[in-house]
Amino acid sequence: MDFSGHWHGYGPWTGTSPAYHTEYLRRPTPLDPAWVRTLKNPDPECFVSFERRTIPPMRTGHYLLRRPAGLADRTWKDADPAVDWLTETYRKHPPAPRPDGRAVDCGLEARTHHARVALSHRTDAVWCYYITGDRLTSYAVVNCPNLPFHPDIPCPLG
Repeated sequence: MDFSGHWHGYGPWTGTSPAYHTEYLRRPTPLDPAWVRTLKNPDPECFVSFERRTIPPMRTGHYLLRRPAGLADRTWKDADPAVDWLTETYRKHPPAPRPDGRAVDCGLEARTHHARVALSHRTDAVWCYYITGDRLTSYAVVNCPNLPFHPDIPCPLG
């Protein structure tokens, strides 16, 4: 692997499907306060700056605009510990079983393989799926610097 950068782990975020699909919360553009006042029941996160929101961004590279506590502990120079973190998080937050008993996804082995290949090609790895209670969980390993898509966003660790 010829990659001189590193990876940051973000999440896991857990919430409802409607919250996840609230796109205005997932974009880094500032919200117009006049527009927010027109919403009947605005999500409380709309009053928080994008950099401090917990909901996953629409574009994975925009995670680099956020500086959550503990980010330094979830920063890796090697892909293996990043994939281990994804796997550990998956085991802590397993997918909800399907009512018909069929497989809910491709399985942890396939997910792990795909993440390892993606990271080796300087691509981000995002795992998002339903967990029990009709909720979603989402977490990501993001390459930094994100040169192909967001070369203007600096490393969140400075």
